Amino acid sequence: MYKPMNTGPVTGKKQHSKMASLLAEPEINWAMLETKDWVQAMEDCPQEPEYHAEGDVWTHTRMVMEALLDLPEYQAQSAANQNLLRHAALLHDVAKPVCTVVENGKISSPRHAKVGEKIAREIMWDHPFPFREAVCALVRFHGLPIWGLEKNNPIRSAVLAGWRVSNELIYILAKADVLGRICATQDELMYRLELYRELCLENDCFYIERPWFNDHSRFRYFWSEETYPTEIYDDTTHEVIMLSGIAGSGKDTVYQKHYPHLPLISLDHIRQEFKIKPSDKDGQGKVAQIAYERAKEYCRRKQSFVWNSTNLTADMRARLIGTLRVYDPRFTIHYIETAQNAIFQRRRDDINITVLERMIRQLEIPVLGEGHHLSISIT
Repeated sequence: MYKPMNTGPVTGKKQHSKMASLLAEPEINWAMLETKDWVQAMEDCPQEPEYHAEGDVWTHTRMVMEALLDLPEYQAQSAANQNLLRHAALLHDVAKPVCTVVENGKISSPRHAKVGEKIAREIMWDHPFPFREAVCALVRFHGLPIWGLEKNNPIRSAVLAGWRVSNELIYILAKADVLGRICATQDELMYRLELYRELCLENDCFYIERPWFNDHSRFRYFWSEETYPTEIYDDTTHEVIMLSGIAGSGKDTVYQKHYPHLPLISLDHIRQEFKIKPSDKDGQGKVAQIAYERAKEYCRRKQSFVWNSTNLTADMRARLIGTLRVYDPRFTIHYIETAQNAIFQRRRDDINITVLERMIRQLEIPVLGEGHHLSISIT
């Protein structure tokens, strides 16, 4: 868990352009950026001199952004992709101030890419969803080209990353990250980048997502250790639709609009049915048990249904999918989102604002492959 930052005013459905204007070429507005508290935190954050002799995180970030603008690979990109890369370069190490530790005299920042994705999402919440999530994915995977070949299954890591954002853009950002630092191992890091690029090219996942035999094959690849190409006949018999979103995002409205013909399992409704308060921690186990039993009964009857709970994290969604997979359903994950001020207004009477803020910080957006199909509704 990380400490929330002051990410600026909430703008509702109006997509703000302040960040974009700060990053506009040809002159980046450094002075204005340095008024942001998350930038000031980077200015105060040291780095291990062996890998970052240039100094603090903000010095490194500026060097990365300058290196990015000079890269021929960046200059060859569309204006839209260049915009993605500038935002990702600015935010790629935004979590280092909350992840940095000193052990045995050495400075490190474990999990800063994973936490950084969530902080970037907070900062950019009211930007257009596809743009924001592409930036968040770049922040999450900016170290993959450097360390990816050390993973147990490098090809799988590259394929899964390519579902969220182009490996070409990940490679370009990683190259700027390496060039925007002072270290003795820069040549070795550049060599690793080129090996990663070759790996992606050889496995048809550098420029675009790899093609799939069908959605079921992609789903099985995500949830198993099967190798590519995975060609599995789709033997699903019914559909489980998982609604996902922060409380107040509009899940009930989406159910009424898209799925009123299907039975609903709602954790909120079960709480009301059995008079269990959300604050009753012991009672939540009973709520979950009842919900799972009802879900399994629908699956045994091969009856499609809708599961309505927050499903905020990949682990939450994985528990339900892992339980029901044996019944051969087709999983659709329907993610719903709205502006932060709308969330706070809708649930201000029954959920404390600090709880809603914590939900936003915990959020892991569903990704392609978690289910057979992914739907997105921005309300």
